Amino acid sequence: MTRLRKLLADRRGAVAMLAGLAAIPLLAIAGAAIDLTRLYLLHSRLVTSVDAAALAGARVINDLDRDAQIQRWFWANFTRERQLGQTGFLGAEITSFNISVEESNRVVRLRVRAALPTTVLRLFGQDTLVATADHAARRQDRGMELALVLDVTGSMAGASMTALRDSATELITILFGPNETVPNFYMSVVPYTSMVNIGRGRTNWLAAGSLDPTAYGSTVWRGCVQARHQNREDETDTPPTIVPFQPYVWPSTVGRYSPNRGDNEWSTWSITEPNPESPASDSAQNAIGNEARGPNLGCGRAITPLIQSRATLLTEIASLRATHRGGTMANLGLQMGWATLSPRWRGLWGSATLPLAYDTPYMDKVLVLMTDGNNEWHDWGEGAPGSCRTSGSNPPCRSGYASDGDADMTAYGRLRENRLGVAGITNARALTEINARMSRLCTSIKATGIIVYTVTFNVGSSTTQNLYRTCATRPEYYFNSPDAASLRAAFREIGGQLANLRLIR
Repeated sequence: MTRLRKLLADRRGAVAMLAGLAAIPLLAIAGAAIDLTRLYLLHSRLVTSVDAAALAGARVINDLDRDAQIQRWFWANFTRERQLGQTGFLGAEITSFNISVEESNRVVRLRVRAALPTTVLRLFGQDTLVATADHAARRQDRGMELALVLDVTGSMAGASMTALRDSATELITILFGPNETVPNFYMSVVPYTSMVNIGRGRTNWLAAGSLDPTAYGSTVWRGCVQARHQNREDETDTPPTIVPFQPYVWPSTVGRYSPNRGDNEWSTWSITEPNPESPASDSAQNAIGNEARGPNLGCGRAITPLIQSRATLLTEIASLRATHRGGTMANLGLQMGWATLSPRWRGLWGSATLPLAYDTPYMDKVLVLMTDGNNEWHDWGEGAPGSCRTSGSNPPCRSGYASDGDADMTAYGRLRENRLGVAGITNARALTEINARMSRLCTSIKATGIIVYTVTFNVGSSTTQNLYRTCATRPEYYFNSPDAASLRAAFREIGGQLANLRLIR
């Protein structure tokens, strides 16, 4: 009886049992802490990955492979375990990946769901924990004035001009998307050759009495002007109200030279210069090429000042044609690109409020300068030495042509006029001087806060490459494009960089 009482009074086994039962919730709590910590880490990585992917998607919102690029950016940050798999960081599986485009194709939204396998909690029937991220990125409301300065010299004829038009069109498409206008975004287009065209309607920008209509024979002045080389005004943003322009004209040389002297021999009945304002097809314009004649020879299409119309800009780009004769003076294109952005020219281009002040809040000023060659005078002699032309505008055979050291007319006149003031003028020395003026001009433009991008297309000269690299605001803002595909990639990259982005949720 005594033993029975002792056995009933003994509680040691019960305590052990109760201790074991109490350990179960403690174990669950510890397991939950471990798995919830893993869930926290997963959620942080998921948010980072979705943010990066959404921003990348907004940057390329109009690209055909936009969704593929979003996927690549996501998995680059989420650390995919195996190629084409859906498992990544901490072994989490992506169970939902939804991409959508909202607000007139300006916002990319990405919603992702990830399932995390548990470690301890699976012992209690909880096999997975879920993390989600829902973020969107859009183009920032920050505005921009953008000048696109493009080389349209004769060397751009054919496939090169097609590549330029395609590249510039893609840049415009990236920045505008499908929208006809974008708030606070303005863009100008400045084609250049060895001169620039300010527009034939701007005769009030010319020095009084400088325009002689009779100098243009049966045609008219089309808007190209001479370089303001005096006192190096070709390196400033001085408006024409202070230093006016002189109109450009290539004088007729009929009867001035022997038939073997290649030149611009035109008369009122032999003008064959292409009209840049009503451009013929590429094939028709290129067929004339260097054999064109006329007082506006070498004068390209007029500048398009800052506007907001996507359609008008695309039309201007589509209308660009290679313009033969003269040479390449990228410094003059650069200067007039600055003129479309400089507040010193406000009201002169047609808008009473543009260009805006440099320090306008939430506004950037950007200039993109592109060329396919060196700065130089072109010397076309209607048949190189040793060749024989038996057809064309001035037959017969021209095999006796030899250069006399002069060259075509440009905004700086002829080479031997030496308006640059170079000792012992030659094309090489003129190139050095023009490059120096362009370099100083780049420095002045960047000093105002304008962001400068530069692009060389199929340019082999290291001197020219270095000139454009140094001209850019940063080394990475310079692009050397050896072919059409590289040119398009350069404009696409610039467009992506200029499409300012920010997360909105």
